[in-house]
Amino acid sequence: MTKSHYDELPSEIRRQLDSMIHDSGLQGGPDARERFAALWAEKFRLFSSQIESLGMTMEESFAEGDVRAAILLTYSGSLVTLGPRRGKDRWIEYASIKTRTDVPDLVRGDRATQAGPIVRGETASFSGCPVKKTSAIYRIAVCPAGASADDQERRVREATIFITNGFIRLNRSLSLDGREDVDQFTTKAIIAYVARKNGLTQATARAVVDDYLSMIETGMLLGERVPVGKLGNASLRFQAARKARIVKNLKTGDDLLVPAKPASLAPKFSFSQSVKDKSSSVDPTLLSSDDDEDD
Repeated sequence: MTKSHYDELPSEIRRQLDSMIHDSGLQGGPDARERFAALWAEKFRLFSSQIESLGMTMEESFAEGDVRAAILLTYSGSLVTLGPRRGKDRWIEYASIKTRTDVPDLVRGDRATQAGPIVRGETASFSGCPVKKTSAIYRIAVCPAGASADDQERRVREATIFITNGFIRLNRSLSLDGREDVDQFTTKAIIAYVARKNGLTQATARAVVDDYLSMIETGMLLGERVPVGKLGNASLRFQAARKARIVKNLKTGDDLLVPAKPASLAPKFSFSQSVKDKSSSVDPTLLSSDDDEDD
């Protein structure tokens, strides 16, 4: 008889899942426990793959004097991100990803100090910040030795954003009654996430994002090739005049007239090689049928 996802999980995680099912209010029937367990397994796969892609390593412990940045995954599925130590302390961010939310609960402190070593299977304690104690630690991911503090900062921030939002996306499958009531990547949800993650009001975050996008648009319309962070570059390109032509409607077989178009400039976006490489490694099953190529 094949073991279930639930039976293969450590006992600590099984206890957490039983508690989550009880508290969630979801009506899942007898298979709810198995679905929660399968979801946890997929979350750990996502966590592990992201850590590996950023050159971070899993370790059994994290010494009190270690200056590197790290990400802690707890048995409850929460994330604790530790920035690189600068001087005597470091920043810390605790993210709790609940089953029905488009933005995780975030708690951040800028002057955290470890209260002893962090060890797998044990709780972690801190002082000088709102996060005093975590639940038991399941995995410890650490930046490579020798990486600059700025590089470590980039790695853990990128990893945390990807993992927390990946966990939220996976949580959508727990709407066991068939509903999907989380709109995660709408403008409103993105603004709320940016605001909460950076300690801003939503009005301030929206103003910053709007100004950033307006600068990109302005530069592009003035003929510049504008970098859009690590995504790529926005620019204008020349489109030659097109003659009117007849094409076939692929669905009906009818002839369609495509009118002539004069020569003009059109917006163009060139994705970076980094984004292309990451895209090629995405599991195709993550895309719904609605995301197929346009007709």
